[in-house]
Amino acid sequence: MSKRLPRKRLRYGKVSFSDPAFRPYVGALGQLALSWNALHETMAFLFCSVMGGGYSNQFLAVWHALKSDRSQRDILLAATESHMNPAYSPQFVSDIKWLCGRADAVEDVRNDALHSPLVGVQLGQTITVRPVTGLGHVRASKLAQRELLREFRWCRDMALILGAFAADVDASLSDITKPWPDRPKLPEREHPSETTPPPQARTSKHPRPPQS
Repeated sequence: MSKRLPRKRLRYGKVSFSDPAFRPYVGALGQLALSWNALHETMAFLFCSVMGGGYSNQFLAVWHALKSDRSQRDILLAATESHMNPAYSPQFVSDIKWLCGRADAVEDVRNDALHSPLVGVQLGQTITVRPVTGLGHVRASKLAQRELLREFRWCRDMALILGAFAADVDASLSDITKPWPDRPKLPEREHPSETTPPPQARTSKHPRPPQS
């Protein structure tokens, strides 16, 4: 009886994720994840203020009962659009709608960044990091024409700027004597056709073998 040969495991490449070539990507993705989480923690406080402030444990319990960031932003919008406080700025509703709309736009790019498999490929003395697109991964395919580090850092910067604006809005709602903040200037995201050849490669420090 012939023995069945084991199936070969699918491999994403010969370069370990602990290789120094991945360090810039690990750092950029980590900063993106942390800044996105911080944005939504700030939005949680903003939700409490929109709901009337004061003893906020009940408001926070409702906020954290929702399991997706999008659903949390939805209840922030619902609370904003139904407000009845005449002391709030005339820009109150439009600015929070703008804030949530910008977060919606960034979220899909953020998901592309955090949920796409990457691979390190070594050709000669050079290691290149790129998304794995050969298996039909939809999010990875959307990153194929992007310079990865610039894309990750754009998401990070957007989350940081939106988080700072949300904090300023919350401060104005908590103290109506504070001026209402202006909408921040947002960083532009490069169009794929405008990107330069990506600096996604590093030269190996291993010496080349002697030539015969």
